[in-house]
Amino acid sequence: MSERQVPETATASLSRLRNKPGFGVLMRSVAFGAFATGILNVADDLVAIYALNATATQIGLLNAAGAAAFLFLAIPAGIMLDRVDRIKAMMWAQLAAGPAIFSVPLSWSLGALTYPQLVLVSFLVGVAGMLWGMGAGSALPGIVGRDLASTAFARKETVETSMGIISPGLAGVLVAVISAPFTLIVAGAANLLAAGTLLWGFRKKTGNTSPPAETAARVGFRESFGEGLHFTLKHPTIRALVASSAISSMGLAFGSALETLYFVKVLGFGPQTIGLVISTIAVGGLLGSLVVPVLVEKLGEYRVLALSILFLPLAVALIPLAGLAPAGAIVLVICHSVLYNALMVSYNATAYGLLAKFTPEEMMGRQQGFRLVFTMGPVPVLGIVGGLAGDAIGLQPAMWIWVGLTACAGLPLLSFLKNRGRRNQGST
Repeated sequence: MSERQVPETATASLSRLRNKPGFGVLMRSVAFGAFATGILNVADDLVAIYALNATATQIGLLNAAGAAAFLFLAIPAGIMLDRVDRIKAMMWAQLAAGPAIFSVPLSWSLGALTYPQLVLVSFLVGVAGMLWGMGAGSALPGIVGRDLASTAFARKETVETSMGIISPGLAGVLVAVISAPFTLIVAGAANLLAAGTLLWGFRKKTGNTSPPAETAARVGFRESFGEGLHFTLKHPTIRALVASSAISSMGLAFGSALETLYFVKVLGFGPQTIGLVISTIAVGGLLGSLVVPVLVEKLGEYRVLALSILFLPLAVALIPLAGLAPAGAIVLVICHSVLYNALMVSYNATAYGLLAKFTPEEMMGRQQGFRLVFTMGPVPVLGIVGGLAGDAIGLQPAMWIWVGLTACAGLPLLSFLKNRGRRNQGST
């Protein structure tokens, strides 16, 4: 069957998805987690900027601390997730993140908040977020089935981005009214609600949330490591997806270290405007998640991937262009936010469907672990480099580097698709 001979419509797939036991519980928990993330995305950097007068380099280090877990812990976490109940792992991760977040407003109220504490909290929350995301990605195919994995991931993105529309705007208002540190109380409470939803909803077994026990017990850590690495590097589709995702993540890390400071220092945005911008990011993600099933049905997975990655640099270019057109800066930034996130959600949802299709159930955790090491491992370094570049050459010129990095992200995927087309022609 060719990739365009879809056995059922996108509407039928969504209908089947809603009847899967456990999927609704997972989505409700995802909603609380996404709400917490939306608050943190606004308040975390603003705590450093307004409460501690952080520089671009310090913001880069702060973002790097949040992503460091992917470099050092993703592989052990992936091996662990192939041996345990993945839903319970998600629950404990969120329970651990809550107290870490609450420590920031507590220290601020006592006059004891320091930059090293903020870095440590960012690292701990990053570890919890990594386990949360990997656990959800590993458990999802077992809950809904491999044939619905792409649609399920798109629906997960719909839930996350819907919450993302609400939470950043609320965070901007809260930062203006009660200060950035106290805004984090809301994020900590949402994290605990996400964990409680899983605890309550999965009291009875609903779907396969852990790999076969006998498979996980057969091999030790070294063998598990070797199997996961070999599978990730040798499979042509997964290798191409990982390479393109790694480059786009490096570009995003570079740009994220500068973006908030760029909005404040160059474009003159206040907290409420920044919250509005991040809300429009969620609008783009929502649009992308809603159209993915239809696009895949009409164009096929590989064409959707190619179109998504090709248009990404155009979306990023709107950010430095905003600095050249102050009168229309807010319009350009909002257009960037909507377009960039719509394209990223389209790419990620389609890529996830292919990854789930080609990865055995007992390998899901390790495949995600190695993929995250390659895609997110460089993020701390690029976050630091981005901050240093912003201080060294200026925020405006550094933004164009982000555009260049994003443009390179399509090269591995397009090379793979070109070779795949030649193989298909040769086999006909």
